[in-house]
Amino acid sequence: MGDLQPRLDEFKKAFESGAPPYNATQKVIETMHRATAELEDSGLANEALRIGDRAPEFSLFNQDHVQVNSADLLRQGSLVVSFFRGHW
Repeated sequence: MGDLQPRLDEFKKAFESGAPPYNATQKVIETMHRATAELEDSGLANEALRIGDRAPEFSLFNQDHVQVNSADLLRQGSLVVSFFRGHW
């Protein structure tokens, strides 16, 4: 993971401090910890792809609601997949 883990650890510490700019409440932090523990306890995390694993081919709708195929995108170059919950 190179130098990503220290950056993630720093972000987590800042987020969980409740200080700006995140202003996370203790209730939010506890909910996130509970959800993480539930995921770990379910065993589903063990099925996730690991660094270096090849993802299966897939089709998804992009932000413009156009269906795209991973194989088509990979022919154009590297592929980054980002999931977001929606528009606020």
